[in-house]
Amino acid sequence: MLPLLLMACGDGPIYPVEPELYEWVKDPDAIDPTSDQTPSVADPVVTFRLDPGDRRSALRTGEDWRLGQTYLFGFDVRVASGTLGSETIALSRLFRTGGATSEIASVQLDADRGITVMGRDCIAPSDLREWHRVEMRIRLSNKDAGFLEVFCDRKPIWARTKIRTTFPPVCRLSEGCVADVPKPTRYEWQMGLLSERSVSTPVTVQMQRLHYRILLYIPNRPGTL
Repeated sequence: MLPLLLMACGDGPIYPVEPELYEWVKDPDAIDPTSDQTPSVADPVVTFRLDPGDRRSALRTGEDWRLGQTYLFGFDVRVASGTLGSETIALSRLFRTGGATSEIASVQLDADRGITVMGRDCIAPSDLREWHRVEMRIRLSNKDAGFLEVFCDRKPIWARTKIRTTFPPVCRLSEGCVADVPKPTRYEWQMGLLSERSVSTPVTVQMQRLHYRILLYIPNRPGTL
């Protein structure tokens, strides 16, 4: 009981995260094969870099994540000083594949706003040189029974409940979002540097404590933000 009480303290999802990289991060199969530059995995830090003309340097993971289950995805991140140009770059993407591929949630990085999630400010540009934690907690559901929550440094910044999380939020059967969703081949999480277009200036980002897990105990629910 005591560990549960300790985890319930604070504002966000508080679970132990090992300082060493988890084995799935160090697995060569975790490297996104479409990467222009291979991420540098040097325990306990992973470094992602794009040079002008590049679009991607990323890791990926995916499993038979099931509807009705709740998952936590997260990482600590910092950006090397003077290495962020004018492009908006995704640091993280959670999406489903199979049938119609659809992005469920993403974390964005740009020089003007720093790190943003779901359109909300997460980490200010002036703070990017220090380590900060970004986490998402999601219950996968194709009914109005799912939720998606975003935390920055354990503080909730965005949350929706009673939604269909097989679609990009916000989607509810009760509000007319009744489209059928083919069973996904898999859900996949990507992290690193993921740009829609070639970058014009070098970008370097470091991550540590990359983690995901299934949750049975869900403390500190923020409700709707």
